[in-house]
Amino acid sequence: MSDTTLLSVVHSVRRALTRMVYVRATLLALSVALSAWLVADGVELARGGIPLGTSRSAAIAFVIALGVTLIGSWMLAARRTRGITDIRAALWLEERGADVGTASFALVTLVETLIGRRSSDADASPASMSARESLENPLLQASAHEVLARTNVPRALRRTAKNQLLGPALFAGGALTVLVLGALARSSGSGTANLLLRAVAGDRAMATPMLPLGAWTVRVDAPAYTRRAPQQFGDIQNVAVVSGSTVLLRGTGPVPEQVIERLVGEAADTLATARRQRALSPIATGDGWNVRTVATDGPVTIQLNRGGRSRLLVVEGRADSIPIVSLVQPARDSVFRTPQGSLTLVASVRDDIGLVNARFELIVSSGDGERFTARTLQMGTRSYAGDRVGTIRATMDIAALKLVAGDIVHLRAIARDAHPASNREFGSSETRSFRIARAAEYDSVAVEPAPPPEVDKSLLSQRMLLMLTEKLEKQRPSLERKSLMSESTKIARDQARLRQAVGDVVFQRLSGDVSGEHAHTAGDGHDHGVEQQQGKLALTGSNAGGVLEEGDDSPVIAINQPLLEAYNAMWDAGRALEQGEPKAAIPHMRLALAAIERARSAERLYLRGKPPTVIIDIAKVRLAGKDTGVTNLRRSREALPPREARRAVRLVAAAQLVLTDASAARDSLAVLRVEALGDSPAFAAAVGAVLEVLGREGDVTEAFIRARRVLGGVVRTEAGTWSRGVPR
Repeated sequence: MSDTTLLSVVHSVRRALTRMVYVRATLLALSVALSAWLVADGVELARGGIPLGTSRSAAIAFVIALGVTLIGSWMLAARRTRGITDIRAALWLEERGADVGTASFALVTLVETLIGRRSSDADASPASMSARESLENPLLQASAHEVLARTNVPRALRRTAKNQLLGPALFAGGALTVLVLGALARSSGSGTANLLLRAVAGDRAMATPMLPLGAWTVRVDAPAYTRRAPQQFGDIQNVAVVSGSTVLLRGTGPVPEQVIERLVGEAADTLATARRQRALSPIATGDGWNVRTVATDGPVTIQLNRGGRSRLLVVEGRADSIPIVSLVQPARDSVFRTPQGSLTLVASVRDDIGLVNARFELIVSSGDGERFTARTLQMGTRSYAGDRVGTIRATMDIAALKLVAGDIVHLRAIARDAHPASNREFGSSETRSFRIARAAEYDSVAVEPAPPPEVDKSLLSQRMLLMLTEKLEKQRPSLERKSLMSESTKIARDQARLRQAVGDVVFQRLSGDVSGEHAHTAGDGHDHGVEQQQGKLALTGSNAGGVLEEGDDSPVIAINQPLLEAYNAMWDAGRALEQGEPKAAIPHMRLALAAIERARSAERLYLRGKPPTVIIDIAKVRLAGKDTGVTNLRRSREALPPREARRAVRLVAAAQLVLTDASAARDSLAVLRVEALGDSPAFAAAVGAVLEVLGREGDVTEAFIRARRVLGGVVRTEAGTWSRGVPR
């Protein structure tokens, strides 16, 4: 065998060993990717989700992960193949032909010498001379050729490939087989997949395992009269629909083992247990199954069971409400003296789905006692083409109604929607009444008004005189003395008459006399309680001190004293006006007005006023109290009503279930929410917030705490400037 043939055999062995390293790296990368796929698929199925094989995004993610793993494995394989050289291949051949005996390292030495000679053919160094001598050694060449002759290279390579690649190949093949069997089992419940599963399990009586429910789609077909297009939803947990809508639930895989529809809420509490639920029959389709139901006025739950797992769909049926009508004009009831004129009628209407028509309805009742007649009229009729909001207008001609005295007209607005039921109620507004008055109703309409009290009249008169005097003072520079005296004298005469009226009030209250404009002296033989001194009045006798004797039933002096002050101030003002000095009279007139104001206030009963503001010196009283060492006991909270207590227990149970089975907790919370929609909307909204956070896999702790507080009516306060906090 020539040296060239020897080196070619060694080169082919090196290339074969390099390929084995890359193939092993590829199998290991495939095994890792398939194992990760199996683990993720198993976790998703355990949570009740859909298989990863049906998701396009999951397939793309698998391809990307496989590519990344291959690149990493090949990079490691490249580093490993750097050590596979021709010398390492010659050593591998020596190891496979170890039974040669003395020629154990002859092939390695010869290959190393040949490689060294190629790199140093032009070199005349002692090392080069030694290599030539080694190649010319007949014993070395004979031993090396004997090694190759005794070694079956192809068989040795096959044995090495089996040892290196069998383990990774079996691992990758097993993972791939499991994935294929799972896909076949999901796509068909019998046939080839069944046979394969039985062959793997070794049990001919074994049944095909039923996969748990995955994602579904929901289609809602509203009633035809609503004119709504069908709605398509994805994998949702609850759907709100109009009563009478058809709800179609579609899913993939085998038909569910059991589908149960249950009524929940207040309406279900009055029904027997057998009437609260019913079994629905799912229908198998080409690629899965579907189940159909019709929504009612209340919420229902649809529970589907398959493969030992269950899922819940909440259908919130909402009744079609009747139209809401508001009568805008006329705004109030009225009475007409004669049946003439017209009224403008305006009403607003709205509906949750769509209006059909609206109009005004009038009921005219005539007669008296037990004999009366009634007739119904309509006006302002308007049709709608499914509009949700509208306005109707009309003009009511009262004369055209041919009303007589005593007739009553009852007016209201009514509207209808498109609901096809024959016993469907219409929406109506509040009723306005209009009556034609009878002639006898005007016999005793006139009422004699009571005159204002004397003190009030004096107040008004004194304020008027003060205003006239102030106006005269402003005009004084432009008036002649004669004109000024004339105007001032007129005001003085009015002031004198007013002073006399106030004096009469004072004398009537204190002494019973009707007039104070006569002499009242101490020697006239009787005590008036007040006397006139130089034109002014003063308290005398027992009233001089400002109080009355016991047993005297005349008014208290505190009431009459201001009137005396007003009388005397009017006297001074009158004298100044008589002398033509309005400026000097104004201060006295203001004093008289203020005195009359005090007299009016004294005659009224006033409740206790605003208490004075207590100012506390916080710096002074801080830490001034004594510590008794005893704390106040926290007041025990009142127990929840039975219904709220049961809901609190269910809420806590759902919170605990979140840690172990989030899908079951979601179903429990969904049922709890729909049960509370009717009687506790605030709690239902709080539970809905928990479901929302749970759907995006967030932290539901705060949402659960808030729902529990809403259920118990607990109001939390934030820390603020004051110790009581700020309510929230």
